[in-house]
Amino acid sequence: MVYGREKAWGESDRKRRLGYQLFGELHVPGRLRSWHVMKELRRRGLWNETPRALLDAGGGEGAFAYHVARRFPSWQVAVADNEPKTIERARRIKRGLRLDNLEVREVDLLYPGDEAAWDIVVCADVLEHIESHDVVVKHLAHALRPGGILIVTSPSVPQPRHLPMVAWRERRIGFHPSDYGHVRDGYSAQDLRLLLENAGLDVDAIKFTFGRPGTLMFDLFFATGDNRPNPLVYAAMLPMYLGLAKLDVSQEHAHGAAILGIGRKP
Repeated sequence: MVYGREKAWGESDRKRRLGYQLFGELHVPGRLRSWHVMKELRRRGLWNETPRALLDAGGGEGAFAYHVARRFPSWQVAVADNEPKTIERARRIKRGLRLDNLEVREVDLLYPGDEAAWDIVVCADVLEHIESHDVVVKHLAHALRPGGILIVTSPSVPQPRHLPMVAWRERRIGFHPSDYGHVRDGYSAQDLRLLLENAGLDVDAIKFTFGRPGTLMFDLFFATGDNRPNPLVYAAMLPMYLGLAKLDVSQEHAHGAAILGIGRKP
């Protein structure tokens, strides 16, 4: 099952819809981020048909919740977001694929939510956009069942050195990293550990992702167009992007451009 193909059902642009149908998730850095999450779930024996409850907190833009709901019909899956366009797209995907096990929620993560409802909560590249990140993590921890896990991903700090062509393209298109909407650059291993511990979670793992292969993939992806590439360039480069992504997820990294933390509820 190709990761991210589900997003074709939510896409109104014909070219992008065809792209999702042919290639799956078009944003390869987002695909790699999810592959690292899946790797950790496999490592813990959680990536199988055994019925589970999973919340993808703030994940409406990505493909993770849709893919999980389609792959594991026995799972109860919810995707929570607060962007109206994102919510409507998620509802189109749910209707189009008839994902009866997927719930689409319009939620502000700063407000309290569920209590002891989920086996797995994923919060992928969300917290760096939220000032009161500690409040959000406490709410997500509260939503876990005893023994459940919270998986958080984010850019890491300090960032590794990127290819010069990345800075060149930023200047060319007038892009600044603040355009991502980040309120912080990311997290160090100690930052993320404290965030999880202060929410009452036991830290199960802190790992770097997007090591050298993943960072190179990201740099090439951004420099050749990011979300708006030339279709011919994208098709030509895709095998290289995916090869570097697979190499990245097959390795453990002492340093990386991204970080992944797992907290377990006692």
